[in-house]
Amino acid sequence: MSIGEQAFLDRWRSEAPIFSAWGTFVLEEISNSISKLIAPQSVEMFIRIPVRPRLKGEDSLLQKAFHRNKAYKNPYEDIEDKVGLRFVVLLVEDIRTIESAITSNTKWIAHKARDFEDEQDARPYEFDYQSVHYIVRSGCPLSRGVVSIPQGIPCEVQVRTLLQHAYSELTHDTIYKPSVQASPAVKRAAAKSMALIEATSDYFSNVYNVIRSAVDRNERLARFLRDKYSILVGRQADETPLNSIIIDHYKQFLCDSFEVEFQKWADEKNYLGGVISERFDNYAIFRVPSILLVYYCASKSPRLAKRDSPLTDAELSPIYSDLGLGMAG
Repeated sequence: MSIGEQAFLDRWRSEAPIFSAWGTFVLEEISNSISKLIAPQSVEMFIRIPVRPRLKGEDSLLQKAFHRNKAYKNPYEDIEDKVGLRFVVLLVEDIRTIESAITSNTKWIAHKARDFEDEQDARPYEFDYQSVHYIVRSGCPLSRGVVSIPQGIPCEVQVRTLLQHAYSELTHDTIYKPSVQASPAVKRAAAKSMALIEATSDYFSNVYNVIRSAVDRNERLARFLRDKYSILVGRQADETPLNSIIIDHYKQFLCDSFEVEFQKWADEKNYLGGVISERFDNYAIFRVPSILLVYYCASKSPRLAKRDSPLTDAELSPIYSDLGLGMAG
C-alpha cells in the first residue's frame, strides 16, 4: 500500500533508530567473522577505510521513493538501503573474504543484489561502475539495548576495492544520479578510466600473488628453522627483524631439497646446539633461528656465505671458527 511523503517521513523518523541498531549489529557480526577469516592479520589493516552504518538522508529517501520513476508499489518497504555499510578492501580477492563473512552468518538472510563480475560476464565490452551489493535481512527479532529490531529489517552491504571506490567517488554523482545529465564525453572518459582500473586491478593481483609466493617461501623456511632451533639448541628463539634479514639473504643459496640436506648436515654438526646455547644470553645473533642457516651456508659454501652478507666479519668470524673454517679463505 502506497503512502504519501509526510506519512513516509513520519514513519522513517520513528523507525530510524531501529535501522541504525540493525546496521551496527550487521557491522559487528561481519567484522567478527572477517577477524577469524584473516587471522593473524588485523581487520583494521584489511579494511582500508573505516566502516560505519550510514542512514539514508530524508531528502534522498523522498527522491528515491517518489521522484525517480522507480514504480515502487510500497516505497517504504521496497527501499532496501535505508541503512548501509561499505567495506573497502585492497584487492578483488579480498572481496570474496567479506562475501564469505556475509553469507555464512545464520542470524540473517543474505541476498546478492549486485555483482560486478557477473555484469562483466554479461556485458564484456562495457566498462562501468563496479561494486558487490548484498541485502541482509534480520532472520528473527533482536534486541540492541532498548531498541527492538523486528524480523526482516534490511541493510545494504557494499563491498568494493580501493580502485573501485575511487572511481565511484569521482563519477557516481555525475553519471549515475538523475540530478545531473552527463554528456557523452563525460561518459566516455569515465568508461576509459574504468577500463584502466580493471587493468590495474589485474596488475595488483599479479603483484600480490608474486609477493605472496615469496612470503610463503620465507614463512615456511622460518618455521622450519624455528622448529630445528628448538630441537638443536633447546631454547626458545627470538622472532626479530634480524631473522627475516638473514633468511632473505641466505635463501638464495638453498636447493629444493634443502630440508632433507639440512637434516643430514645437522646430524653431523650436532655439537653446534651447545655452542649456540652458550652464546644465547650475550649475543642477539645467536638467539634467532636463522643462525642455523648461516652455519649451514658457511659450511657448504664458505666464500659465498660471506659475500654481501648482512652480517659483519666480526659476527661471522666465530661462526666460521666453530666450523673449523678461516675467514680468509
